Amino acid sequence: MVWACSADPAPDAAADRARYLRALESGACATVGTEALRADCWIAAAAKRPSSGSPLEQKLSDCESIPSEHDRGECAFVLAETTLRPDLCTLAGPFADDCALHVVSWKFAASKVLSEDAAATDIVASGLAFDDPRPWSAYFRELLGRAQPLDRSTCAAVTSPARAEACRRTGLALHEDRMNQARDQRAFTCVDGIPTGPWPDQVAWAPDPELAEALAARTDLCTPLDRPAPRPAGRGP
Repeated sequence: MVWACSADPAPDAAADRARYLRALESGACATVGTEALRADCWIAAAAKRPSSGSPLEQKLSDCESIPSEHDRGECAFVLAETTLRPDLCTLAGPFADDCALHVVSWKFAASKVLSEDAAATDIVASGLAFDDPRPWSAYFRELLGRAQPLDRSTCAAVTSPARAEACRRTGLALHEDRMNQARDQRAFTCVDGIPTGPWPDQVAWAPDPELAEALAARTDLCTPLDRPAPRPAGRGP
């Protein structure tokens, strides 16, 4: 007699769905039989803050047990985001780069006090290169964005000439963004389509010729994006 070997029977779909829904509340994701639902459950669990009943180590172990590289990486990404732990982004597989940029940016925003040394530690821990300009741009945007008026003299205190220049470029980009926002909020005082002073508080800046030139070069500040630009004189319909 020949005995045929068969795989374990698939879980009953309705019953497993019910287990999945219960596990979303209880965290008992291991009880879910369907692989995709179990992975989704662990990803959802990763989005909840660790606690004594669900410590970080257990959440991390659950993420690492997911067979799919995509879902495993997503789980690590979510856990890094939830805990503001940039070092966990090194486990995020295909999402590692996006995770690192996202989480370090959020951590800068959440920090009451910003320092270059702390920023450098987080950038390197996330798996990004120390001299990668992208996280430093996020850092300087947060640093400069906390000041009103915008003051790029802060960049003179940056320890590296290359990063100091990145700080100044970021400040200029922030200035442009603030002008865009003021334009779309119709905050500029305009006469015959030309902005005149006083300038809106949100675009105020400390003495800085380059920022003044940037504003003077803008020809769209009296034309919000939701309103078409006036048709040049002499043009037909």
